[in-house]
Amino acid sequence: MRNKYRNTDSSIKAGDLILTEQPFAFVLSSKEQGSRCDNCLEKGKVLKCSGCQFVYYCGRSCQRDAWGDHKWECANFKRVAPKVLPDGARMLAKIINRLYRGDGHSFRSFYSGTSFRMWKDLMSHYSDLKADTKRMDHFTTLCVVLYEFLKDISLPNTVELMGLYGRMVINSFMILDIDMNSIGTGIYLASSILDHSCDPNAVAIFDGKTINIRAIKDMPCLDWNQMRISYIDLMKTPYDRQTELLQNYYFLCQCDRCIDENQIKHVHGAICLNKQCNEPVSIPWKEDCLLARRPEKTEVNEPSNSRPEKIEENSTDLDKIEENGVDEKDTLHCKECGTKYTEKHVDVFVKTMEFTHVHLQNMERASVAYVDVCQYCLDRQEGVLHPLNVMHAQTLDHAFDALIQVQLWEKACVYAEKLIPCFKFYYGDRNPLLGLLHLKYGKILLFKMEIEKALAQLKSAEKIIKMTHGDRHPLYKEQLLPLLQQAIMES
Repeated sequence: MRNKYRNTDSSIKAGDLILTEQPFAFVLSSKEQGSRCDNCLEKGKVLKCSGCQFVYYCGRSCQRDAWGDHKWECANFKRVAPKVLPDGARMLAKIINRLYRGDGHSFRSFYSGTSFRMWKDLMSHYSDLKADTKRMDHFTTLCVVLYEFLKDISLPNTVELMGLYGRMVINSFMILDIDMNSIGTGIYLASSILDHSCDPNAVAIFDGKTINIRAIKDMPCLDWNQMRISYIDLMKTPYDRQTELLQNYYFLCQCDRCIDENQIKHVHGAICLNKQCNEPVSIPWKEDCLLARRPEKTEVNEPSNSRPEKIEENSTDLDKIEENGVDEKDTLHCKECGTKYTEKHVDVFVKTMEFTHVHLQNMERASVAYVDVCQYCLDRQEGVLHPLNVMHAQTLDHAFDALIQVQLWEKACVYAEKLIPCFKFYYGDRNPLLGLLHLKYGKILLFKMEIEKALAQLKSAEKIIKMTHGDRHPLYKEQLLPLLQQAIMES
């Protein structure tokens, strides 16, 4: 299937599909094996490959379609069994196979009638990788696995292999399912032209292994130099986002949202003791608590929408902003209404932030949220943390998902109502995660027969999901529309 792309001479409206692309190489996550097809990535009944007993397909059609890519690895899987190949090693093996035994070096992936990307156009960040101890350890581990797995092909030398590895880890997309959960990894050559912004004007949505890039803002024309998607989860402090991008992509993000004082003052804000005041109050809760990074000021300022400057991760010329750039005296009262904070209030805030921070880290490591832990955290946060405080928002998010899992609908509705403003603040009004939140909330309300509220939430979901996914995506056609029609009929 060839790429589909938008004419660059025409104006762009929010919701326009600007690129559809198949992967250059992809792998299904090992945690999904046995529940999803290794070719189309659809969830359902699957059958194991009789040759390698490692991959699964939903039927003969997908098995035939995948055979050209799978036949070389099938024999290798069988030979190394019962050892299991890690996802990263399998992805790198697929890339090597396509480059050295297929069309990989000559393959062109078009994003306009005349413009395309090839494998050699991808950045490898070779020097950055060599200085990255964690990634070099990972690379060394993959090399050991690959030398054992790929007995039937001469591997490139170490320098070339590291270049391939660099292009893979820097340019990979997480393939997301209908609920925006990661189910695999793919290399999309044309789509890799898109740079990052924490305030993106486009979004990458997946339908199986197909990536669709859609605009979420109006533009006078399609200028690929100005198109931005988000590489990371945005519900974090600017400092945490910038750190993640430095560690994974080797650049310092300087987009408007990362230096926006309004966001910086909210992310770790305390609630004002004056109930009539909505202003967040900045209170330091730990030493060297950094909320954003800025490079040294230069005489000529770069435009806010320029490409992110590539810098070394260990660069020292960063001006670090500590707790909204205010001194200790200023943090003890609300700047808006002047309400003062006592040492007791400050102590309660500090302990609440520390307590929440520990439990959020534990839940992140466990990859599962616990209802009782979330409830305890939220009880402590009540009347202490600002409603848009990022730790409060993250706790609400964990709690909402956990409550859905255990089907505690009443409490889930309470948290969804509080979570919507947080999603709008951190993700923006046109993010697919916000649309998905409205959809889940609307579905719960419809189940509870609160029809008018359900209809309002589902209409909000439709407005966003039709823009981010399009009206042919399964999320829109098979999940949202039936619920919306049911709500309209019930009302």
